[in-house]
Amino acid sequence: MKTIYIFDMDGTLTPSRREMTPDFEKFFSQWAKEHIFFLVSGSNLEKIKEQVPQYILDLSEGVFTCGGNQLWLNNELSYNHEFKPSEDLLSFLKEEIENSNYPLRAGNHIEDRGSMLNFSIVGRDCSLEERLDYFKYDINTQERASIANEIITRWDNLDAVIGGQISIDITPKGMNKSQVLNEVKKFYSDEEYIFIGDRTMEGGNDYPLAKIMNEMPNCSVYQAGEPSAEDGYKDTQKILEQLKDIAKHLKNKDNNFPKIL
Repeated sequence: MKTIYIFDMDGTLTPSRREMTPDFEKFFSQWAKEHIFFLVSGSNLEKIKEQVPQYILDLSEGVFTCGGNQLWLNNELSYNHEFKPSEDLLSFLKEEIENSNYPLRAGNHIEDRGSMLNFSIVGRDCSLEERLDYFKYDINTQERASIANEIITRWDNLDAVIGGQISIDITPKGMNKSQVLNEVKKFYSDEEYIFIGDRTMEGGNDYPLAKIMNEMPNCSVYQAGEPSAEDGYKDTQKILEQLKDIAKHLKNKDNNFPKIL
């Protein structure tokens, strides 16, 4: 039985919306040459390429973008689930931007990615410092959680989950990361599957996939640090190193293997 890995990106392999760090890139590039893995992100492919080196993307089996609504194989689009937001949803989001007590509006607040809608009060054009400031504000006010709950209450045909440090990902109901496992199984069926993400708890954009995998045999889910932590990739490295140690113990029929984080 093979082991198939699925990784979230922001907060799991990279700091949120930033490049993979040199030390982790060195570790992960070597690991990637020896394992089977897929990437899944709420971002589009263009943004992913700004954070993950192309040669690592080439080592993957495939890259799921826009919350699993697009799949890229060998840099070619394999499928695309289109989503056209309604005018009343767009009006609601614009009202939320106007009514928020957070003082800054940096621009690019509603980003239509074709397969999903990415919404941000502060705006995706904010600087790193502004991003971190809003993230702290949101932790204290739970603004994004409140907006996401309001969306799924008003529109029962939509999903809304918290993504990264400043955003909410909005998709048609069920068209989220939960669909990734079935797509992976089209390439590798009846194997062992491991998912690592930084928002695997309820309300996070990794939760739909984590929930399904936690309920299925031969599936494991690991949380990489705190949600959207700046150094979640360090926990990812520890998890992968510990899984490698466990595999060695199992191969040697030694049950005294270490516990995972």
